[in-house]
Amino acid sequence: MKKFAYLFLALSLLLGVQLQAQSFAALDQYLSTEVQEGRLVGGHGMVFQEGKLVYDRTYGLRDRESKDPLRGDELYFIQSMTKPIVSVALMTLYDEGKFQLDDPVSKYLPEYANLQVVNDPSKGSSAGTHPAPTPITIRQILSHTSGMSHGISALPYDKEIWNGIILNGNLKTLAQRTEALAKIPLAFDPGSKWNYSFSPDLVGRLVEVLSGKSLDQYLQERIFAPLEMNNSGYNLSEAQKQRIATVYSFKPDSTLTRTMGQPTASGNTLFAGINALFTSTADYVRFGEMMLNQGEWNGKRILKPETVALMIQDQTKDADLLDSSDPYGPLVNGIGNDALGTLNLEPGHGFGLGFAIVQDPKMANRPAAARGEYFWGGANSTHFFINPAKKLVVVFMTQVASVGSPNPYGFYFSNELRNVVYKDLK
Repeated sequence: MKKFAYLFLALSLLLGVQLQAQSFAALDQYLSTEVQEGRLVGGHGMVFQEGKLVYDRTYGLRDRESKDPLRGDELYFIQSMTKPIVSVALMTLYDEGKFQLDDPVSKYLPEYANLQVVNDPSKGSSAGTHPAPTPITIRQILSHTSGMSHGISALPYDKEIWNGIILNGNLKTLAQRTEALAKIPLAFDPGSKWNYSFSPDLVGRLVEVLSGKSLDQYLQERIFAPLEMNNSGYNLSEAQKQRIATVYSFKPDSTLTRTMGQPTASGNTLFAGINALFTSTADYVRFGEMMLNQGEWNGKRILKPETVALMIQDQTKDADLLDSSDPYGPLVNGIGNDALGTLNLEPGHGFGLGFAIVQDPKMANRPAAARGEYFWGGANSTHFFINPAKKLVVVFMTQVASVGSPNPYGFYFSNELRNVVYKDLK
């Protein structure tokens, strides 16, 4: 009888594995096809739903040159997926009453008083400037409505930021970078337009000023340690560095090549809010679980439930956004290149405090998505989305650069991921 029970248990476990594989057949096919057809060197997908990790699978290689396969414990340079984490860090200080969302940034960073705005961002500073009619607020820097820009569009104005900030090797700390940013005029009047921007660096700098700690220390103490995100940080141990996934980029013929400048995982002193964190797929899932569970993970409270609700509410009602009648070019992660050449939200989307939000799935051309789903991604083609209605967190990690290289699939990866996951969950 006991032998039969063990046999039944073994068959049940085997059947469970088979059912999981069958229920995520589309996701399996997607990941394996991307690797087989050369659009990815490797990829790792995780799906967490209803309190359980229901999918965890890797395909391809960590490093193509050494033929080292993905094993599931790799670390990824997540670029802009840093932004939601740093936004959460600042909102922990909001929970402590350290600031109000409509406080002017200059209350805590005096260099942001009396800002100027360029008269024409298509021409840059050469077109002259005018005084900002209102100060930028903390709500605006969390929602990309501050009037700042990111330096990555083709506009002459953005070239000034690229040259003055991104290519400036003298900026060794976040304080130095934000002080330099304060000397560059804004692209737009504060609150007037959604524009993807450098403002998360101000978010990170506010964490430092309000807490009295460096951003990396604060993240470690208030986010990473409580969530057991033990493979996350701006600097890594020697053992962790051996597990970093190699970054690749597309050549003009759409084949992948190893990127010349691999991310540096030690000796970093500029703890950016816009990018620069390393993490693992499992670590980011824990971060997503915390958000899905209204600020709590494994009995540890990171944010108040009402603060999480506030972060995933649209904050852009007074800003100029793209609608379905506007000409634009889709880029990635809900961002479109508008007629002016700036990086605006795609139609059908809103933006909260650190997260993009699907407002109208049909207008957003994401019919599988649900209203209220929130998400973001990174320039190395990483992506995550959270669907509160389905109690769902999905994280996808890979390393294919899309900034400064001709990535013909940047928009495709995140959309296909969403499509196949929802197909499997039907």
